[in-house]
Amino acid sequence: MAERQRAGFVAYSPQPVGEMSTLLERLRRHSGSKASILIGFDFPIGLPTSYASLCGIESFPQFLQQLILNENGSGSSRWSRFHEVCATEEEITPQRPFYPLRPGGARRDAIHEALGLADRNALYRECELRHAERTSASSLFWTLGGNQVGKSALLGWRNVLGPELVKHPESLRLWPFHGTMESLIAPGAVVATETYPTEYHGRLFGHALRGKRYASRRRELAPAWLETAHRMGVRIDSKLRRKILNGFMETNLTRPETRDEQDDALDATIGLFGMLAALEDYGPSLEPKDPRIRAVEGWIFGLKHPLPRTE
Repeated sequence: MAERQRAGFVAYSPQPVGEMSTLLERLRRHSGSKASILIGFDFPIGLPTSYASLCGIESFPQFLQQLILNENGSGSSRWSRFHEVCATEEEITPQRPFYPLRPGGARRDAIHEALGLADRNALYRECELRHAERTSASSLFWTLGGNQVGKSALLGWRNVLGPELVKHPESLRLWPFHGTMESLIAPGAVVATETYPTEYHGRLFGHALRGKRYASRRRELAPAWLETAHRMGVRIDSKLRRKILNGFMETNLTRPETRDEQDDALDATIGLFGMLAALEDYGPSLEPKDPRIRAVEGWIFGLKHPLPRTE
């Protein structure tokens, strides 16, 4: 979390989200009714155009509302099993596109084949494609492996964004679906956007990050991180500064060093600084103009449109 004060933003140490269903309400109480809140989620907020066309979906926010209304018993039963991850290829349908439930012989190509799409690339949103500064992100419907995003998207849609769109449609705004960032940030509004920490590595540290599950590699980032924060005019509180300097570890490094699970706190903080950098650099190049992106696919905040071309 970072808060804007008179002298600029102050960034704080990451903490667990807690109960997902009350997250936005807790942020409202913390910030006050007149504050504007920008929150980033490290999971897809949008659907691939090919899939949306297949299902006749014209608006992602409306689709999210339908998912929640269905679970409340007042929506279309068409999406009653959308959140159920398929255990076998034979179970994959447009109404149940997430796969696989568990490892063991699962094929990535099974999803586009079952949906009748031309190839695996049809399951990518444009913002997930490879470009000059990073490789492709994981596609939405694949749910296996360390970089999968499908299960986190389902949790975020069902427990945070969807219910809020049903309960507070006047105050929750999804970027870029509901407008430009400049138009959405306003007193009393909560603006939800998609972040992707890997997208921000080069901007924050000058290079791609490798080995983030090792504390020593995370500690190597400290000088560039503190320098970037100083350049941006972001003040880092003492607890976060210690975390950055210590590689997000509470104790000294072990010998021999082993992989750990502290990279979640790292990613959360990178996501925060990536959003702050995007606000600092905000301009027309960060607002996708393509109508399909603004209606269905969504976009990663801070990623320029069109994508930087690969050589």
